[in-house]
Amino acid sequence: MSPFLIGAVHLRHTNSLALSHFRQATLCYGQACYVEAIQHYLAGLKLGAAQRHYIYADLAKAYEMVGEWDTALACLDIALRLCPDSATALRRKARILNEKACYDSLICLDDLRQPPPEFSKRFNFDTTNRSQQRVNSEIFRLTCHSAMSPETLWNICQLIHRTYTELGEVLGYYPTCPVSISIRNTKGTIVSQRSLPQWASGRYDGSIHLEYCAAGDPVLSILYALLRHEWVHLLVYHLTNGYCPVWINEGLAQSIARPMFQFERFNLQQAVQAEQLLPLDVLSKPFSQLPTKYRKLAYIQSAAIIEYLVQQFGYSKIRDLLRQLRSGISVEPAIKQTFGVTLKDLPFLSIS
Repeated sequence: MSPFLIGAVHLRHTNSLALSHFRQATLCYGQACYVEAIQHYLAGLKLGAAQRHYIYADLAKAYEMVGEWDTALACLDIALRLCPDSATALRRKARILNEKACYDSLICLDDLRQPPPEFSKRFNFDTTNRSQQRVNSEIFRLTCHSAMSPETLWNICQLIHRTYTELGEVLGYYPTCPVSISIRNTKGTIVSQRSLPQWASGRYDGSIHLEYCAAGDPVLSILYALLRHEWVHLLVYHLTNGYCPVWINEGLAQSIARPMFQFERFNLQQAVQAEQLLPLDVLSKPFSQLPTKYRKLAYIQSAAIIEYLVQQFGYSKIRDLLRQLRSGISVEPAIKQTFGVTLKDLPFLSIS
């Protein structure tokens, strides 16, 4: 066989292997196995068989999902060099820049103190699993089911204390018993092997459960937003004795956890203009039971309603509303008594 034919056969084989990696990466991404998806994208690109802009754009999206925004932006810069007018790459770059800015606004790493020398010595390790780290305090009982550096663990403890203080001031309640918190790195495992469903990264069921997907330690700002979201659910449960409509509960958690992204506000405005806001009866169902196409809008819509109420009346009135709900008053008269408006008066809430 001539050298040319040998080269052609090798190129076809290389292209086939690269395509196989890219297909597997797409499958992994669809299963929320983002770390594994990244590995397949990189393996395919390493073969040098597909210098296509959309591969780098998709790789950037996978990096985005694990909070590695700088790497995602670098991938998008490559995509835009290959195809400067790529609408997909331009849209993703704008979105990631906005996400990064929102999460960066939550915490300043320079404000977090370094762990004391004796901190790592105070870990309570599970004797059957050395990767399981436990930290107990008067406020929380933390179990990390995935090994992480002492500095990261110390920072998480500081963020839990901050959450306890700041959200206690906002909603006027501090848990009377230590809060049980578990944190787990899914490490790109398939959905059936996780403790939480694919759509969720956090859950409150009397304890707080948080999951993240990363090759190493978690991105603290993302974990902090998840913690704040679930901590709000904890406070609302105790403040209302469990009698809180889903849209108020989720709206409070979402709006307090982090700022709303620009693309979320854009999607909300599109729903308003197209008269496609979710009706109250849909927002009153557990969001986990909603179809995927409605779930994101449900969170955005609920957060926007609560954001409006906070801007107009302040958190003191929100606390009054939660007390009304605890007393057994249904949501419509509770809204009327607290804010002097009806449900029909609230923006972003469709009663029909």
